[in-house]
Amino acid sequence: MARDLYHRAIAVQDAAEAVGGFRSLSEREAFAIEYWPLERYKLALAPPAGELEGRIALVTGGASGIGRASARALAARGAHIVVADLNLAGAQEVADELVAAYGRRGIAVETDVTDERTVEEMIRRAVLEYGGLDILVASAGLATSAPLTDTTLADWELNYAVLARGFFLAAREAFRVLVEQGRGGSIVFVGSKNALVAGANAAAYSSAKAAALHLARCLAEEGGPQGIRVNTVNPDAVIEGSGIWSSDWKAERASTYGVDEDELLAFYRGRTKLGVSVYPEDVAEAVAFLAGPRSSKSTGNIINVDGGVTAAYPR
Repeated sequence: MARDLYHRAIAVQDAAEAVGGFRSLSEREAFAIEYWPLERYKLALAPPAGELEGRIALVTGGASGIGRASARALAARGAHIVVADLNLAGAQEVADELVAAYGRRGIAVETDVTDERTVEEMIRRAVLEYGGLDILVASAGLATSAPLTDTTLADWELNYAVLARGFFLAAREAFRVLVEQGRGGSIVFVGSKNALVAGANAAAYSSAKAAALHLARCLAEEGGPQGIRVNTVNPDAVIEGSGIWSSDWKAERASTYGVDEDELLAFYRGRTKLGVSVYPEDVAEAVAFLAGPRSSKSTGNIINVDGGVTAAYPR
């Protein structure tokens, strides 16, 4: 911006000299322009700043499902968004959508959350692009389903790589920036009902989600004295728009519960106390609440967005 103003000033002075000479405004004239009533009126017409105006948020798994909905919700509240995902094309699509809606408010970063180097680069890109980091939403995920005796070591390792190691790496690198900045911050883990309730034929997924949930509690303890809040949102059966539910997971869960795939949404809705289906936007509302100032005195907490699954009540 300074460079652009510098070149513009030179162009104006050159043009003025060409037509008779350059003369600066007097202090009185400059004051009149700076405080011109119409200028002040124009500023008064500007829309009010969003609650996350000027904040920088990084969303892993931002190309689809809850991650995508969270990126949209945070951007709508004024944040600049780094959309990180292994699916770069999908992340770029989300970032382009945010830029079209809000201006230079979104970039896409290809990230494998299981790889230390690429997670470090993800954080580096966020800092270089926007000047820092205020919010991390750890939403990257996957799921496999099988009875314990049919669970392969590869599936076990994959679940823990993405849902435990991936959350750890993203949080660790975000912590390093937040601590250095000395301004606090907010980390939100997207967990699962399965972190609190044993899932049939899903030992790898459920236990990995439980590990991430307890990691969030540990980080809340470490981050609290420095103003870094760490909270978890636990959704359940968010089928619409989800990359996980477009995989074999949907068929596997339907088989586990003895229903057809087409009946799975109704099955999940029927087991909730509120009798509702849960959508990515519902979860994103909770994410935005925990990321923003309205929850400034909350850390180490769990918000269930599951329609009311009794077994998952935290207390």
